[in-house]
Amino acid sequence: MAPLAEHKRYFIYIIRTASTSLMLHKLRSSLSILGIVCGVMTVLAVFAIGKGAEVETLGRIEQMGVKNIYIRSDNLTKTQISRARKYHSQGLQLSDLDRLVTACPAIKQTAATRDRAVDLISFPENISPQVLEVSSGYRPILGLSMNSGRFISNRDVVNKNRVCVLGWSVSAALGAEGKPGQIIHIGGDLWKIVGVMQKQDILGSENTRISLQNVNDLIILPLGTVVQPTKDVFSPLSEIILELGSTEQMHVSTAVIKRTLQVAHHGVDDFETIVPYELLAQSQKIQQTFNIVFGSIGGFSLIIGGIGIMNIMLAGVSERVREIGLRRAVGARPYHIILQFLMESVILTTMGGLIGVGGGIGLSEIISLIAGWPIYYSPEIIAIPLASAVITGGLAGLYPALKASKMDPRYALGYGV
Repeated sequence: MAPLAEHKRYFIYIIRTASTSLMLHKLRSSLSILGIVCGVMTVLAVFAIGKGAEVETLGRIEQMGVKNIYIRSDNLTKTQISRARKYHSQGLQLSDLDRLVTACPAIKQTAATRDRAVDLISFPENISPQVLEVSSGYRPILGLSMNSGRFISNRDVVNKNRVCVLGWSVSAALGAEGKPGQIIHIGGDLWKIVGVMQKQDILGSENTRISLQNVNDLIILPLGTVVQPTKDVFSPLSEIILELGSTEQMHVSTAVIKRTLQVAHHGVDDFETIVPYELLAQSQKIQQTFNIVFGSIGGFSLIIGGIGIMNIMLAGVSERVREIGLRRAVGARPYHIILQFLMESVILTTMGGLIGVGGGIGLSEIISLIAGWPIYYSPEIIAIPLASAVITGGLAGLYPALKASKMDPRYALGYGV
């Protein structure tokens, strides 16, 4: 116990001595840590903003369902329209959905949607809801929840029942007239409200996935119930949503799905395939590159700050030659001198790191407030810049400490005489 207590007392003595020495030169010490402060602020702010963007982006992609595949009707050019007419491609149809289910056994459940442009004269002017026809699988495949009432059923689709489900925002805007059981005018016809969707946050429950529409602003009708003019009998679907059994089947299934549709549409590219699982992987790779690039920039800032501290410590060694000689003369070993100078360097960078952490958090909040960017803090985001600053201090102080420890006591005592 005695040696341990002795080492503890000596360590405390080294800290006190180093702190006293730094306090004798407050201005110089303060200026020497500016590089560390700026470096830590930069690293922390970059990581916090980058992580915030990553969390939000990945959250949006994951909510679309990493096991889902979205097939959307594409806007065609004049050349593509001519080609579609030549090969009699009618865009996405329910027959395509049947083909895909047959061609790809990995498909677990499906849904289909069709955008409808109908008159909403009786609705308040402060809302502009989107009318969407859907199949009964739309709600379960996206994990949506009901606030009240029920969702569109398969019987509604088969019997073409004039029923509808309102998004939360639409129901709230209609007030008492937007509750289940009420009758509303949609496109000149009367429709009975059978349900209201739960309000969906952009980054809500993990069990909730988002489609490419804002669910809160939807009026949902059974698929195929809106009467269209004769010239629009073959109105294509807007979207087909497929859910696979697992992500392991994603790559093969995506290739099969694309090939099946290309053959069915005679090579006409009148659709686009969106695979959230692939978007997730791409986003993670981009974020890794982002972290490496901007982390390197912050690292260079810390290195520059470390060089500044090394210069200050070297200047301190030159100014304290007599002090070093006196300490050696009264029995101090070379490693005692090394410990003192290393401790001074580490104390400087630790103080700079702590100030930089506070400044980095403040800088992140200001940027988030002004630019509206999301930020995210974690123990790693705070610990990495601080630990880097301390390590930089140790490395920056190593050479000056070694130089001081190797000084000849006789030369040091006679310095300036």
